[in-house]
Order: sequence, then structure tokens, then C-alpha cells
Amino acid sequence: MIDWKNYFLYNLIKFIYFKFKGGFSMALMEDLLLKGYIDEHMDEMVKCATADYLIRLLTYCAKSDGYISNKERNFIIDYIETFDMNDSEETWLFAQYDYGRFHEYDKENIVLLKRSIDKLLDKKNLDYKILYNLIYISLIDSENLNDYQAQIISDFITIFKLNANKCDMVYEKVIKEKNKYKKNIATDLDKCYEILGLDKNCSENDLKKRYAYLTKSYHPDNYNIDEMPPEVKKDLEDTYKKINLAYDRLKETF
Repeated sequence: MIDWKNYFLYNLIKFIYFKFKGGFSMALMEDLLLKGYIDEHMDEMVKCATADYLIRLLTYCAKSDGYISNKERNFIIDYIETFDMNDSEETWLFAQYDYGRFHEYDKENIVLLKRSIDKLLDKKNLDYKILYNLIYISLIDSENLNDYQAQIISDFITIFKLNANKCDMVYEKVIKEKNKYKKNIATDLDKCYEILGLDKNCSENDLKKRYAYLTKSYHPDNYNIDEMPPEVKKDLEDTYKKINLAYDRLKETF
């Protein structure tokens, strides 16, 4: 028999979150999350919500050092947007991100995740793909797993009964791709310094001054664009765009 009181509360919370995305409604949503109302009734209403539990686990790994960095937050946001969902469903996944922020890790989330995955007809190695993402977000800002992250990943491997050798391969794949990414980033930054004519040891103030000077010098409004040869006009516009892109990239490093 359906508990209509709990069912109404559950859907009222979803309506509030879907209808409003800021101000009083967000404060109310966070208050409800903190008080555990969603946690109390969610499992009964959303037993097969694979994405829900997955977003929670990613958030637990991200906040394991006490805060969620921009890189970790962007990773979770990008991951949420990979799901084929309507706006309401996507917003509900963001609620799971908030849930993970305000609640402590509980191994039961992995049990529920496995239960929902077991009901899928085509799993497509989903368990190892999830492991990859858990390890990846855990190593975004560090070289090694901390104890909290190691516990979550260990629980995941145990509950899903994953092969140890395959798990090692997944870990090595993450490390390899991370090193490749770092190498590409270094090359990218070198180009940015070159475009702006700056030394790698420059300060944030140096960057801002140089950017102001270059954008003023290359701004299209300083030239009579209509009388320029097309190739000169294109070079000027391309240079102006590169200056802005290089500045945006470098300012993230400070």
C-alpha cells in the first residue's frame, strides 16, 4: 500500500526544486537535504535511480578533502549533462549533487547503485566505467587517493565483486590519461604565454596589465575595418581572439 503522506512530501520537494532554482527555494532545498527528508523517502520512490546514486558517490569522492574544487565540480556537472534527460530530470540530478555535499558517505549508496544496475538489460561494463570515473575525480587535484576516497573505491570494488587485475588496469588508465592531459596543458600554457608575450614567472598583475595593453592595441574599433584588405582584417580579428583566449586560460592558473 502506498504511503500517500510520504509520496506527497517526496513529489512536493521535487516540484520545489524543478520549479525554482535559486534564492529561497534553494535555501529550502538545502534545509530539507540537511534534515534528511529526501533521504528518508527517496529509496522507496526511486529504487532504480542509477544516476542518482552515482552522482552522490562522485560528490563524496570530490569532497573527501573538505571542499569541492572547481575542477571537481565541473567534472560532476559535465557528467550530469551526459545523461539523456529532460530539464526536470537533470535538475533532480543536481539535487543529488547537493545531497552528497550535505551528507556523509554511506556504503548503502553503493549497494543501492548495484541493485539498480543489476536490473539493467545491457550493462555494457558499466561497473568498470563507474570505477574509472570514481578514480578519475579522486585524482583530479592530487597524485594519490586519500583514505576517504580509498575506502569508497574499495567498497565499490568489493560490493560489485570486480576483478582485481581489471581494477589495476583501470587505475593505470586513469594515471596515463592524467599524465597526457598534464602534458597537453603545459603545451597549451606555453602557447598562451607566447601569444601574450609574457614570462612564465609573471604575476597575476603582470597578466592583467599585459592583457589590457594588448586588447587596447588590437581592438577592431581602433582601425578602419571597412578599408582593410580582407586578409589583414582576418589576421587582426584572429589575433584579438587569441589574446582573449590566452588570457582566459592563464587567469585560471592564479
